[in-house]
This record gives sequence, C-alpha cells and structure tokens, in this order.
Amino acid sequence: MAQPDVLIVGGGIIGSACARALALQGVSVQVVDDGREPGAATAASAGMLTPFADAHHDDPMLALGIRGRDRYRDLAPELKAETGIDIQLWTGGIFHLAFTQTDVERLKDDVAWQRQSGYTSDWLAVEELRQAAPGVSPDAWGALLAGEDGSLDPKALHDAFRASAEKHGASFVRGQKVERVRIEDNRVVGVRTATESISAGAVLIAGGSWSGRLRGLPRPLSVEPIRGQMVAFDWPAGLPHCIAFGHGIYALRRGNEALAGSTMEHVGFEPTVTDTAIQHIAQAAARIFPALAGKPVRRSWAGLRPGTPDGRPFLGQDPVVTGLWYAVGHGRNGIGLAAVTGDIIADLYAGHSVEHDLASTSPGRFWT
Repeated sequence: MAQPDVLIVGGGIIGSACARALALQGVSVQVVDDGREPGAATAASAGMLTPFADAHHDDPMLALGIRGRDRYRDLAPELKAETGIDIQLWTGGIFHLAFTQTDVERLKDDVAWQRQSGYTSDWLAVEELRQAAPGVSPDAWGALLAGEDGSLDPKALHDAFRASAEKHGASFVRGQKVERVRIEDNRVVGVRTATESISAGAVLIAGGSWSGRLRGLPRPLSVEPIRGQMVAFDWPAGLPHCIAFGHGIYALRRGNEALAGSTMEHVGFEPTVTDTAIQHIAQAAARIFPALAGKPVRRSWAGLRPGTPDGRPFLGQDPVVTGLWYAVGHGRNGIGLAAVTGDIIADLYAGHSVEHDLASTSPGRFWT
C-alpha cells in the first residue's frame, strides 16, 4: 500500500481496536504484527469487564474503566452487524465474595464509596447471595455485587476488531517484526523490520509486553511482561452462569468450560505454566464453586500482560517526538479498555477533545 497515515506496531487487541477506530475516521492504517501467539495477552485473557476489581475511590483509572466497560453495550451489536462475529457480551454482574470478617469489612466499605459515587454496587448478605448465586461456596459470608460488570470472549473481540478494521480500509501485515522506530529531527518517519524499511506519517506503539524491546525510541519504554496463568475445567452440569472473585482468583463460565485464574508474576518473557500455580488456582476455584472440586484440569496456559511501573497504560502522543504515539501497558485491563483506547487514540489523532483526563496515562509522565 502507499505510505499509511498511521503505522501500528502490534496487531493484538489494542492495536486492532485502534486500527478500527482510526479507519472509521478515514485514516489510512497499516498494522504490522509478527504473528506472535505464545504469551500473547489476548489469547490468555478471561475477557472480564470489571473496572471495580482493583479500584479504590480516588483511582484515576476507574472512570476510564467504567467508560470502557459500558462502551461494549453499543459496540457488541455494531461489530455483529459489521462482521457477523458475536463477541459474547454478558452483563449479568460479578460477585466479589467475602470469606473472612476482614473481607466483609473491606467489601462493605467498597460498596459504600461506590454507591456514594453513583455506581451500581450492592452488598448481599448470606441468604441474598444464596439466591442470587446458588452455585457459590456456602462458606462465603456475603458478597459485593458489581451489577453492571460482566465479560466477553476476547478472541472473538479481537477477530471482530480486525475484521471491522479491514472492512473500513486498514491493512494487516503479519509475520514481520518491527525492530526499530525511525526518527529524524524529532519526527517519526517510519519503522524498520528485519527485511525492510516502511515509511509512515505516524507510528503507534501497541506491541504489548514486547514494546519495551523496540529500538530507536526517544527514551526507554517502561513496559514489562507480567505472567498470568489460567486453567479450564468442564463447567458443572446444572451450575448457573456466574462470575465470582474469591481467595485471590476468579472463576467464570465460557461456553462449556469453567475458566479460572490468574497469577501476577514478574518472571520475564516466560509464558509457561507451573504445577504450583495451576494447583493453587484449581484449589481456589473449587473453594469458590464447590462443584469444581475434583474436576480434572482440561487445559492450562499462560499469557504475558504488558505492565507499567504505576499500573496505568501509556495513551497518547510522545511529548517530544512528533508523530510518535502510544497505546500500550494496559496490564490485565486490556480487554476492558481496548475499545475506549481505540476511541481515544482516534480522537486525539484527529485533534478532537476527549472526555477523560489523560494526565494519569500521559506517555511522558515518568520523564517530564
């Protein structure tokens, strides 16, 4: 193709979402991706939409997480109409179980500030929990119910973003690894792969955990892999659809499987599973849903989430280099933030204002 307006480094969930959003605004887009599968964050994700999972009342990311979650209510039918792909959006709520008095006090405090902030959040006493989620452990002392949270199928979402982006004119080049960003006089001019130089009007870094290995950037990019391990069991017959957190892990249904996870491990680029972690996850899942106890693990896997020092992504334009953009470092919130990240990047590129205060996600926040 002719020189694209924007070349996106990385064709994962974030890169594909940005490609779609930019293409919808008439921007010519080329996505270059090396086709990496082992360790990719999207393939290893459970696909939960849960902005409250790790949030606190003054968290600058909470509003963006809620906006990202809610974006899928409109986007799911849009993508289905455009591509025929159903992203399996489920909005039945997520239970955060209490198993100790400390859990009860913490979760009740969370309900209080969330309701005071205008969010949908409820405390369920034991009997209310039994009625709302009959499959969860009888040992639970109650639960916070985030009634608008839910999940989707991350692979279907990725496929839909890519198909929609291509439909609107974006091109995807797979099997090529971008090794260097080319910058001249503080302006991006393109990228270099192992075999060729590609010119572009702008470059967007969306390469997940591997983004920090790109050469030619104006400063080191503080993105490192965080391994997350997961397991799958057969979903127990008769157990209602439910998503629950407890004992430091989550469990949910997707299709005929129960998915459970996940760890947060700083072990470098090692997308491998360990017996210790899989055993821990399986035991914790069985404590959440007793019907899982004794079920054999059908499969296990690991992914590498792109983490940053403060747990927030880099979104927007480089503070020094013209034409260099970032959409990377989403950690384990990549699915929930994918669509809204695409919207933000496309709006910023077009010179439009955005609703969210992006100071907490500024690409230059560690250096300026």
